[in-house]
Amino acid sequence: MFINRLLYFLELLLLLPVFPLLYFQGKKLRQKINRLPSHSEFLALNSQKNLPNVLIIGESTAAGVGASKPEATFAYQIHRQLPDGYSVFNLGKNGLKAERLKRLLLHGKQELSPQIQTAIILIGANDCFKFTPPSKFQKELKVFIQLLIQTYGIEKLIIPTVPPVHQFPALPWIIRFFLGWHRTMLIREIQHLEKRIPQLKYKAVEGKFEASYFAEDGIHPSDLGYAAMAKQIIADIKV
Repeated sequence: MFINRLLYFLELLLLLPVFPLLYFQGKKLRQKINRLPSHSEFLALNSQKNLPNVLIIGESTAAGVGASKPEATFAYQIHRQLPDGYSVFNLGKNGLKAERLKRLLLHGKQELSPQIQTAIILIGANDCFKFTPPSKFQKELKVFIQLLIQTYGIEKLIIPTVPPVHQFPALPWIIRFFLGWHRTMLIREIQHLEKRIPQLKYKAVEGKFEASYFAEDGIHPSDLGYAAMAKQIIADIKV
């Protein structure tokens, strides 16, 4: 991934002169933006039937931040759109980066089924905000994926598109520019893993997202956004 290493180096060079501005704007945003509650840090939506179990794990989108109620979260939307008989387990943590996925899993492992056929990993936004080095992001994600496969024998791993941080309405254009740059690098790292891990599929969804896709904080998905996210990958779960 030489190109990503070069792009990351150029990104850091460009960030240096504007970092004070970004820091100041980021501080103002944290004071301005209302913190929305999590609605699905842990959910176990059981069917009581002997059909596949699905695990959803990841950052604030797994935690249901931005949804109006638990029933509007990504996990509930997935469970609702799947045929009868599926069980859905959900572990989410607001602010999570790839390096903390393993800890989140181990923390909630005792609540999960010992048999999981499909896992959905929601990750990437916080690694963009923290400008995680692309190589470190790939390494941490690879370690976590290997842990999932070794622990549960998972047959299918799906990573939905990295959140569109470059389109978040709440952010100034200059922050969106750098976040979009970093997002592109992280996507390349996931696609690199996709070529080497047979169970892994990255579900790319690009284009302009409507304002209704975002919650009132201008960062997290709205109820409509979570429904759209679920609809985009539901067919991949059932295949």
